[in-house]
Amino acid sequence: MYPKIDYDKCVGSLECYDVCPADVYDVEETEGGKRAKVARPDDCTECEQCTDSCPTDAIELVD
Repeated sequence: MYPKIDYDKCVGSLECYDVCPADVYDVEETEGGKRAKVARPDDCTECEQCTDSCPTDAIELVD
């Protein structure tokens, strides 16, 4: 499993980036500011820290 971000819900808090122990995320610049992107999905350990920390529930773990 790996994280998938729903960018319609994402507010760019970068909480997922900050808490991920496996360094799965990178930060990308967008017109509206910065947001996390899943850069290394195979490194995900399924710890769920990113899903728990997201203030808008924009992340889910998928197969």
